[in-house]
Amino acid sequence: MSLRDELLKAGLVSADKAKKQASDDRKQDHQRKKNKALAAEDVTHQAEARRQAEMEAARKRERDRQLNLEREAEKQRREAVARARQLIDSHRVNEPDAEIPYNFLDSDGHWIRLVRVTPTQRKSLATGRLAIVRGDRHAFDFALAPRETAGKLQEFAPERVILLHTESENQEDDFREI
Repeated sequence: MSLRDELLKAGLVSADKAKKQASDDRKQDHQRKKNKALAAEDVTHQAEARRQAEMEAARKRERDRQLNLEREAEKQRREAVARARQLIDSHRVNEPDAEIPYNFLDSDGHWIRLVRVTPTQRKSLATGRLAIVRGDRHAFDFALAPRETAGKLQEFAPERVILLHTESENQEDDFREI
């Protein structure tokens, strides 16, 4: 026998109040069960939302890292271009009154290009003491530069060095051996 039945027998509680209390108890039980299911479902949704947020944060970090790498590469490329331009402009030995045409193949090997040189510069080109390097002022900006400058350019901008013969002390001695 339950407490409710005993209270009804003793006359301390009316039948209507006992029914109402039983109904309220059933409703509370139902609500508790429903809340447990909702709580479990809510925990599942929270875990899923947290997992998706972590995945999105990881994607964003990766995207930001990739953008930073691209920005850094672009910055290094611009710095290399500026260094090459400064190096070529400061060591250019082209003479405006040079009249001897010196033909050479462009870096792609398809076009014959021409630069005007003096007899001394021509000999220096043949012996490898001078090099032809590409400036970036316009399409036909070819500069004569010392071998050391061409060597520095080859370290960070090898596409700028168009012509650099192997160095020899005396070109005429090389021809005598043949």
